[in-house]
Amino acid sequence: MMVAKLLLVVGAVAGSSNLDPGAIRGVVVNASQGNTPVGRAEVMLRVSQDGRLVPLATTTTDAEGRFAFVYLPVDPRHEYLPGANRDGVHYPGQRVQLVSQRPQAAVTLAVHDSIAHPSPLVVRRHEIVICPQPGVLRVTETLLVANPSLRSYVGRAGEDEAGPVTLRLSIPSDFERTTFQKEFFGRRFSLADGQLVTTIPWTPGERELKFTYVLRNTERRRVWLRPLDLPCSDVCVRVRTTKPEEITCNLPTTDIHHDGDLTELVFQSSGQDLPAGHVLQVELGQLPVAWMVYGRWLALAILLLLIAAASVVRIRRRSQRSGQSDPDCPGTKQRSAHGAAGRRAGAAVGKPVR
Repeated sequence: MMVAKLLLVVGAVAGSSNLDPGAIRGVVVNASQGNTPVGRAEVMLRVSQDGRLVPLATTTTDAEGRFAFVYLPVDPRHEYLPGANRDGVHYPGQRVQLVSQRPQAAVTLAVHDSIAHPSPLVVRRHEIVICPQPGVLRVTETLLVANPSLRSYVGRAGEDEAGPVTLRLSIPSDFERTTFQKEFFGRRFSLADGQLVTTIPWTPGERELKFTYVLRNTERRRVWLRPLDLPCSDVCVRVRTTKPEEITCNLPTTDIHHDGDLTELVFQSSGQDLPAGHVLQVELGQLPVAWMVYGRWLALAILLLLIAAASVVRIRRRSQRSGQSDPDCPGTKQRSAHGAAGRRAGAAVGKPVR
């Protein structure tokens, strides 16, 4: 409702000469073509509301790439963000505040041509930190993803995909949960065929992508495997452990740090360019296993002992009953003989004399 009350009329006039307070004017240029003006480009103006940006007005540039939003409230509480669209990609500009001393603002919005294939993306730096904890492996990865070209990479859809995929994260498929440092990435990644994928358009430049995932661990040893998602010129794997002698990696060891009982082993590609698909391998031994794992085995052992004890008791009782009723048993024969003699003696004593 606040946005609706901001303006009764928002003029979007290309090349307007209106000089009334509260105006944002600018030009849209194509940075892929030497900053040439872009005609008929869609421009959107958003305004901050309750800590988030909501659409306020849209317009289209003229043949020289010019646009203008006029009749805007001049108020330092309002923050405006103009942006231009091209090939389905939105390119935001800089945030603007209109105050009484500066009620007018001039902006330049740069857009880019797009490319669907092949991917120009590379990783400038890929750092991985592995922390074994009781019952789990906690892994944090930081990728500096770069698009060194002058065009935005938008990807293309596969045969079984609903939309164009621009990046796949080939982390181990048995991960339990993943947390992204930036909410933007957390909203834009989804799970497909056991992989985290995104349709984010990658504009020219660099972006840092950082996330943490947890792997459940019930064994004392584990081999962690991680194929690289993109070509990378600097890969660094850090393992923090109390058993450094039990850790091996297929990257060279470059450093070792000690902090009390904890040791950090550093493995690095040492300037070697690694291709996409190259598999990082870390073998981890003597992992701390959660007490619940031992508890399950202990419960199983106790159950087996109880079953065995019950079986022994049943066998003994059955043997005792069988021994008492068996005619071939010596003790039984002796007791039977004595019993028969007693009965005959009793009969003789009790017989009257004639």
